[in-house]
Amino acid sequence: MPSLLTIVESEQNLKIERLLRPRSPLWRLRSWQTLLVFLFLIVLGRLYYLQIFKGRQLRHDAMVQRQQNNFLVHRGTITDRHGLPLAIDTTRYDVYIHPDLLRVNLNQAAGSFAKITHQDQEKIKKQLCAGCSVVTLARHLERESVDELQSLNWAGIDIVPRPFRHYPEGELAAHVLGYINIDGHGQGGIEQSLETKLKDTGSLVKPQLDGHGQPIPLPATATIGHKKNALDVIPPLGSHIELTIDNYLQHLCEKELFAMAKHARAQRGTAIITNPKTGEIYAWANYPSFDPNQYSKYPYGVTKNWSMVDVYQPGSTFKILTLSSALDLGTIKPNSTFYDAGSLKVGNRTVHNHDGGHGQIDLLHLLIHSSNVGAAQVAITMTPRQFHDKLQTFGLGNPTGIELPGESAGLLLAAKNWTPIDQATTGFGQGAIAVTPLQLVAAVGAIANDGILIEPHIVRRIYDPSTSVTEKWSQPGAKEVVKPATARLMRTLLCENIAMGSQIAGQIPGYSVAGKTGTAQKNIQGGRGYIAGQTVASFIGFLPADNPQLLCIVVVDGPQTDGRWGNTVAGPVFNAIAVEAARYLGIAPDIAGQQATAKAQRCARQAPSLKYAIAGNQH
Repeated sequence: MPSLLTIVESEQNLKIERLLRPRSPLWRLRSWQTLLVFLFLIVLGRLYYLQIFKGRQLRHDAMVQRQQNNFLVHRGTITDRHGLPLAIDTTRYDVYIHPDLLRVNLNQAAGSFAKITHQDQEKIKKQLCAGCSVVTLARHLERESVDELQSLNWAGIDIVPRPFRHYPEGELAAHVLGYINIDGHGQGGIEQSLETKLKDTGSLVKPQLDGHGQPIPLPATATIGHKKNALDVIPPLGSHIELTIDNYLQHLCEKELFAMAKHARAQRGTAIITNPKTGEIYAWANYPSFDPNQYSKYPYGVTKNWSMVDVYQPGSTFKILTLSSALDLGTIKPNSTFYDAGSLKVGNRTVHNHDGGHGQIDLLHLLIHSSNVGAAQVAITMTPRQFHDKLQTFGLGNPTGIELPGESAGLLLAAKNWTPIDQATTGFGQGAIAVTPLQLVAAVGAIANDGILIEPHIVRRIYDPSTSVTEKWSQPGAKEVVKPATARLMRTLLCENIAMGSQIAGQIPGYSVAGKTGTAQKNIQGGRGYIAGQTVASFIGFLPADNPQLLCIVVVDGPQTDGRWGNTVAGPVFNAIAVEAARYLGIAPDIAGQQATAKAQRCARQAPSLKYAIAGNQH
């Protein structure tokens, strides 16, 4: 038996041994375990984020990346309402040369390239000898030239197919169509506003390509039987856009407008034909025009669609809206009369006619004489708030909603800021208002359409070219802006204005035309006041007056001949367009209406109470 002392010493030795023994590394193990678990959770979370949360987007991005590498997609075609092409995509080719890979003499190569591409041989030789690894030989080459290059069978020639936008009608409807810039993006017109649709190939299966442009074998792009998928040969097409434009009427508008603008040495002009019952725009011509095939040769001032971007004070054509507003609000009656002394003092300012006074006049003769004094008196019968709100109801001060980019809202001064002279001059299309020709077309269209304002539109339908299934038919908005009775009364007044006056504008044999001329002073750009001797001549009218099927506005900005009047400058253009458009559209002659207005004209001229002659309305 060990002694007690021995046992005590042993226990002491064990304690000393435990004290001297190194501590256990268990805490380190636990730390590493915690760190590894934390890192695992981070990786797991990242995988969840990429595969679950962002999975759909990443799969889409990967597919797009595989598709856009050297992948050719053609924009959809833009056509007129009858399917005649106005903008089409074809395939052209960009050619790149790697001089270091050419195994022929550079002089020989330059000669061959110059002959095929119709370029200067010396210029090509300098490019090849410049020491660049890649030289751009040509862009947008036709297939025939590419076939000649391939027949050389030389190494170092890269031929890349590219979509090429072509406008077969040249300048026709250029401002409506727009153009494609060097980066392949739409600029202006339908090309810009509906670019997404024009590039959208819908549910069509697209081939996926690797980094070298080679097809990735997938079930959707694999060969079926012994035939390759059609996408290997024919590039997919985006959606087709069918416009409301009629090719023939567009040609007619441009021909007549351009002839007058050149004759009158005008700065610019526009002519728009619409169907007031549907809001469809049959033709939209702007002068000067441009060729979208060569857009870079023209300044922005020419390529922009000024008739929906820039505003002008419409002058006497605006009296249609002034009288309609007052009649609808009840501030004047159909039999109201006004005394026209030739001038009217409003506050410390005076309103003048262009041709003196006309005595006591009714609403019809206010229009016949285009009396500014009479229109100012009509405007003053309304409060600024009433007049402003009614004009806003007509769509003024807001974009019409046309399917084109960059439309102006026009100018309509807030009612609280109207001065008495603003209210008076707004009555005859100056003062607190400035519009675009497109806005005026929409507003007057409501008078032609029994008081219902239809949004003007240029797109008829969008459809899939592979199935011809229509994706969207245009459905313009509609709202009542004046009562039907008011609209019918205004149509009668406007019709008699043409029939009883001696002006040129609106005289269409066989048809009763309702319309109004306008000759507005031209504003100083960026300043106050008007430019001396400068006018904006216009005419707006529709036919037949009792059942309008065609509405046309003609605006000529800055004419230098023919008196610079709406009647003598814009009127003949309207007449030439309207007579041919009515025939083309099959609008039946309005013989009964013409006879009725002729009778009214004879009675008015024979009436003993008529104290003034029916003067020619040049204004």
